[in-house]
Amino acid sequence: MPKSQQRLLNYATSIAKCPTETTAYGSCVSAQAERIKQGDCNAEFKKLFDCVTKNLKKNLKRANRLLTFFKYNYKFVAPYRVLVDGTFCNAALQEKLNLAEQIPKYLTEETHLMTTKCVLNELEKFGPLLYGALVIAKQFEIAECTHSTPKPASDCLAHLARRAASGKTKYLIATQDDELTEKLRKIVGTPILYIKFKTVLLDNISEATKAGCSKDEAEMKKLKELKKEILASSTVPQLKKKKKKKGGVNPLSCKKKMMKASVETVRTGERTATGKRKRTKKMADGGAGEE
Repeated sequence: MPKSQQRLLNYATSIAKCPTETTAYGSCVSAQAERIKQGDCNAEFKKLFDCVTKNLKKNLKRANRLLTFFKYNYKFVAPYRVLVDGTFCNAALQEKLNLAEQIPKYLTEETHLMTTKCVLNELEKFGPLLYGALVIAKQFEIAECTHSTPKPASDCLAHLARRAASGKTKYLIATQDDELTEKLRKIVGTPILYIKFKTVLLDNISEATKAGCSKDEAEMKKLKELKKEILASSTVPQLKKKKKKKGGVNPLSCKKKMMKASVETVRTGERTATGKRKRTKKMADGGAGEE
């Protein structure tokens, strides 16, 4: 099998979003049946491959945008802690997704997959019906939920999400339970993961989370205004800065003027051997010199 086709199989989670391209490629292959040769359906395959790649990039960009929001507004930092419930494990089993590989790849950061004793207890009660989901959940770390008596998984995870909203330990909640999802969407600063189209996705930011973010910004603005008022009404005298006096010219940087001696030329009646008259230079200070 060509490498490009092998890569397509690895990206099979996005094929569900390309029904037109998938149908065209399948029709081409089925029409050729046993007579098909390598390269016969390259055009159809390329369109399908481009569609799958495009959707994968779109999903990663969306995840990055949502995670950036939680990073800056609710202090989420890597490694991320993802709390997984039984419904999510069961969906991953049905879609044949390896959560230990898919979730870190989707979040593009180091990730710790976790669950709780309450979740495991609930899965054990279902017996053989959810045995596969129980096996998957047991592979993850156990997050302490402080429930001595086991509670329903939805109540347990909602409790941890409320604690995370006001605490330092932050959680992403991974669930397929619609009822739990509605509870989590009312808790400020809670990212929700779910499985759809055979892939892991982040839920859109809830209205409660948006409101909580804007509330924090408003409080910070009020604090800044209050600080300005306090500083303005303060009676503490402010020391005035002394103005530097303008200094004169530095005498050391000035060069002394050199006095040039004036020279006067005086003609005498004496002549030289060649017949030229002698000239005598007379200095201004009274000295004289002969040429």
